[in-house]
Amino acid sequence: MKSRTSFRYKTLPAIALLCSASLPELQAQDAPTAPPAAENQGADQADVLDSLGRTAERFVAAFNGRDAAAIAALFTPLGVIVGSDGETLIGRQEINDYHSRLFAGENVPMIAVEASDVEIIAPGMAVEDGVVHLTFADDEPVRSISYTVIHAKPAGGSWLMASSRSLAEVTTLSERIKPLHWLIGEWTLEGEDGLRIDMVINLDDREKYLLGEALVTDAISDSQTVNLRIGWNPATSSVYWWTFDSDGGNACGPWARRGDEWVVNSTGITADAEVTASSQAILRDGDSMVWTTSQRMLACEALPDLTYRFVRRAPDPISLLSPEDAGQADKVEPATATDGK
Repeated sequence: MKSRTSFRYKTLPAIALLCSASLPELQAQDAPTAPPAAENQGADQADVLDSLGRTAERFVAAFNGRDAAAIAALFTPLGVIVGSDGETLIGRQEINDYHSRLFAGENVPMIAVEASDVEIIAPGMAVEDGVVHLTFADDEPVRSISYTVIHAKPAGGSWLMASSRSLAEVTTLSERIKPLHWLIGEWTLEGEDGLRIDMVINLDDREKYLLGEALVTDAISDSQTVNLRIGWNPATSSVYWWTFDSDGGNACGPWARRGDEWVVNSTGITADAEVTASSQAILRDGDSMVWTTSQRMLACEALPDLTYRFVRRAPDPISLLSPEDAGQADKVEPATATDGK
């Protein structure tokens, strides 16, 4: 992911400038005089933002380059890192050791930093707010975590990070369900006893949910329509689904990724007020998916396990000819061979 580093700054009101003069002195002045430092304030602020921008770029380069020592060097000798889980690192040695262990592990993300605001709170001190984006595998969502960094610049020295605190995960809802985008499309299941399920799944207009509709038909009962919605549930901190059938029943439950498959534990109720429960394992297999339902319960009665295979339905063929041309093509007589002509 490309590193994004953008800044804007705020300056605090200079109330001390007014408090430094007595009321008679202020009344005696014909016009206020700007403090000498004001002429260079804009240039100084631009230099600060440029320096902090380079610090952010060096941090991203060091992290993505798996260079723990370079990360530690960007902090003050007693710099502090506080993770979103409360874990605290104090000093360059702890920061170096932590990142060395992290980089030696598996599934280490690549990062990008998006700094949204920098506030210069005193000479040689600034506060930066932003979001760090973590990219793991290609088929996993990009996680986003907000942060606050306090920068310090000792006299005659360079800007360093004195404190870095991760605040909260701010991953977007649309990003949360990207690992399930492979479900988008049309699916068909043909089973025993005339069972057929035709299912269509699409993104909603704001790309925050997967919306689906399934038509279930068989040889012995009336057809049934099932509507489903898959999205992020903040109450369970997981992907979740809600289903509603045309008979009046409903079910819901969390989705959890287990290697190559998704496990869904659902509970619900039928239109006759009978409680249902099941565990479903959904495995993607090329242009098909294997859907296994186990631990099925209906009104406290155990039901047999089921395994079905849905096949992705190919789109209808599209003619490259216009309707008019296609009609004319049907009327063309086949060519006949002639002797030399």
